[in-house]
Amino acid sequence: MRLFAIVLLCLVLATCASHIPSARVTHPASAGLPGLQGFQLMPPEQAVDALPYRNRYPLINAELRQGLATHGYHESATPQFRVYYWLALRDAPLEFRPDLPPTSGMGPYLAIHRLRDETGTLRVRLVDLEERVLWEGMVSTGLSPARANPEQLELAVGALLRLLPRAR
Repeated sequence: MRLFAIVLLCLVLATCASHIPSARVTHPASAGLPGLQGFQLMPPEQAVDALPYRNRYPLINAELRQGLATHGYHESATPQFRVYYWLALRDAPLEFRPDLPPTSGMGPYLAIHRLRDETGTLRVRLVDLEERVLWEGMVSTGLSPARANPEQLELAVGALLRLLPRAR
């Protein structure tokens, strides 16, 4: 029982702490990307079939537009490249087993605590007009259907766009 209380306390503290998103580049920038400036933000429905977190896409859209503008890119009616973005969900079971069996006669079912780990992943892909990948990055966040936090989403988009090279 003491172990369960400690694990529960750790989970509570972890949810209160600010989560720093883990961003990484999955396809490094091509040599021509910094020379391009005009972009077209594509609807997420064109990137994937099923959209988890459908209600969060307007915020991502706004954050991407603002972030790309601060990097020197601008939205254009005649774009030089397209920006695709989408969220994915990794859902995995978590199981905690205490070291000691329960001391009471309530049965062993109290000794196993099943939880679910739901982690959202935001991907952004920049492609040229021939659909060749110019740059792609992803950021893993603490987003889940159970916790809707716009600040986390803003941090995730910001962390990902910091890895994007600036326009010349």
